Amino acid sequence: MKKTLSIILAAMILPLAVNAQDLKVISYNIRNSQANDGTNSWLYRYAASAEMIKDQQADIIGLQEALDDQVTFIEQNFKEYKPVGKTAVIMWNKKTVSVQKSGDSDVASWALVKHKKTGDRFYVVNIDLQGTPAAQRKDAVGKLLEMVAEINKDNLPVVMTGGFYMKPADPGLAELESKMVNARKTAPKTDNTGTYNNWGKNSDIIDHIYHSGFSSCPEYQTVTKRYADRKFVSDHYPLMVLLSF
Repeated sequence: MKKTLSIILAAMILPLAVNAQDLKVISYNIRNSQANDGTNSWLYRYAASAEMIKDQQADIIGLQEALDDQVTFIEQNFKEYKPVGKTAVIMWNKKTVSVQKSGDSDVASWALVKHKKTGDRFYVVNIDLQGTPAAQRKDAVGKLLEMVAEINKDNLPVVMTGGFYMKPADPGLAELESKMVNARKTAPKTDNTGTYNNWGKNSDIIDHIYHSGFSSCPEYQTVTKRYADRKFVSDHYPLMVLLSF
């Protein structure tokens, strides 16, 4: 009897745990296809990127460094994903979400998105500061926060993905840390793995995911899993978060 009751309770609890994780977001510096990285060049790892995308099944993927041919590759191999934005492309899964409007700044792309299952609306902001001089990144983040405040008049939830090229203690992130939640630092399930691997030569946390307005972030993960038998899908590991409305 006790065993039967335990099974019934487990069956009741499991769906609740899954349903609580409403939104899956990936931040992925794909490393541009023109980079001469030897056997780590795009020619040798596009299959690994495809396996990662298939495995993760994200609702949103914020890409950094992606060139047109890489965006087209994802579209052609994953019919569910559509791109939006020009500065830092956001791929959205048309099976699970819809984009209502979008725009760009000089360092980021943004989209107002509706979750089809829950009906909740939220903003996605994807930033790439690689080309921004280090001395100007703090100002770039400040301007980005001003832009978010301007477009988000209804105070909707926001998830911000991207390559900030600043380590966690960098003063350039201070304002962002005070206004949004750092998923890596606060998720109950998390890690402290370096996001920039430089093909095994580095281990620095310079990519981040921030959020605001969500009820919780149950999990943050630096995705270090091997795909297509390759140690690295890029010179940056993908980041994954689960967010609840």
